[in-house]
Amino acid sequence: MIVGLGCLAHDHVAVTDTAWAAGKGHIIHRADRFGGNAPNALVTIAALGYPAGYLATVGTSDTGDAGVADLAARGVTTDFVQRLAGADPVEAYLTITADGERYIAFDNSPLARTPLPDQATINAALAKASALLVDATTAPHGSIDVVRAARDRQIPVVLDVERDPTDAVAELMNEADHLVVPLSFGRRLTGRDAPEEVIDSLWGSRRSAVVLTDGSRGSYGCESPGSVVHTPAFASPVVDTTGCGDAFHGAYAMTLALGRDFEARLTFATAAAAVLAARHTGEPRTPTSEEAEALIATRTPS
Repeated sequence: MIVGLGCLAHDHVAVTDTAWAAGKGHIIHRADRFGGNAPNALVTIAALGYPAGYLATVGTSDTGDAGVADLAARGVTTDFVQRLAGADPVEAYLTITADGERYIAFDNSPLARTPLPDQATINAALAKASALLVDATTAPHGSIDVVRAARDRQIPVVLDVERDPTDAVAELMNEADHLVVPLSFGRRLTGRDAPEEVIDSLWGSRRSAVVLTDGSRGSYGCESPGSVVHTPAFASPVVDTTGCGDAFHGAYAMTLALGRDFEARLTFATAAAAVLAARHTGEPRTPTSEEAEALIATRTPS
């Protein structure tokens, strides 16, 4: 089972009929749905056919009830979710434009009221974990202890970071063995430009792999400095990029738990993200293994 740690979000989505550059446009579709980096990745893992469990504290409001029920309905184990008044999902507002771009505005104040579950629940989750997937930016205070406990149990830790790190996030980055982050973030953090240089700067004694995602340009990664692999993106339509990074993280964590080699992990994760990007409004926001494998089969071997 892949165990995920990071906030649950309640997303309010508006889809427009124009490109971002137009400055304005009609809303052609609205939807409310649950997300968040770690939950989205876990839902992807479940859709791909691998067990996934959410380790979290979630509020007791109607929104919290609906969020937990949504995860369970989409195949994610909620046995490791504890309920606590005030620890409600983050409210997020997404604008998605006709060219597949999106802007997310959010209120993350509930994170200050959202602790880790109790130690017994954490221990129960780690006892079943084949990998731990952590959204470092929204992980509750004390998550470094969960990461260290996972490392002590030889459980690989896949870390997602998107925004400039606090001291707590930097500590998580130092401890994680699989660092999977956007290239744009890596460039900001390290002051380097070339993917190879960014990876060198992000490498550390704890690392087993560093992966940099770069949207339509694919991804870069290595299991040791100086051996960077570039995985091109797939030539598929881009309709909505929301959650594509989360799908990549989920697919990477799953293939890591399955023991696939590094290049196979990158290829499958890239394909899973591409399947999601091609989803039209109203279609399920999850890829399937069959779709990802079919897309991989279209690529001519080099």
